Amino acid sequence: MERGVKAAVFVGGILSLILSGFTDNKQKNALLRPPGALNEPEFLATCLRCGKCAQVCPQRAIKIGQGHNGLSIGTPYLVPREAACDLCLHCIGVCSSGALRPVEKAKVRMGLAEINHDACLAWMGDECKICYTSCPFYDQAIKLENHKRPVVDKTVCVGCGICEHVCVADPAAIKVQAGKRQ
Repeated sequence: MERGVKAAVFVGGILSLILSGFTDNKQKNALLRPPGALNEPEFLATCLRCGKCAQVCPQRAIKIGQGHNGLSIGTPYLVPREAACDLCLHCIGVCSSGALRPVEKAKVRMGLAEINHDACLAWMGDECKICYTSCPFYDQAIKLENHKRPVVDKTVCVGCGICEHVCVADPAAIKVQAGKRQ
């Protein structure tokens, strides 16, 4: 039985690698992967789809892909607006396939937060600093321009989604885009 599972994972991985050439992983609907995830084609090929990472997530932020997720069925992803990653890194500790690799918190690169200035309360003149004060990399990943408007530092942002989760605008004025990096 174990050989059959390994063979299925291998074939699925090869198929994922082949088909990944037909998709743009940087598109807006790309899935936000947990910390330490390999690049998307390797991740799809390596992930055993066991769900252990979702089971140990204390924030219940990790979801498991369903049928509508195509090749990502059974793989972990996050929706920051619903629940953000607190960078506990427990998911990495239970990943037996190596799809989630050990990484320092400051070097996690899940995605990149982007601010919609037309929807951000602070950019529209209101008093709001919730994304700035909630960021785990306080005054580093999100800084305040003129002590008022949030600006994302692309070199520091880890893409954890806490800023998106706490944003009081509806829809969120700050969103983490998967696959986007400096």
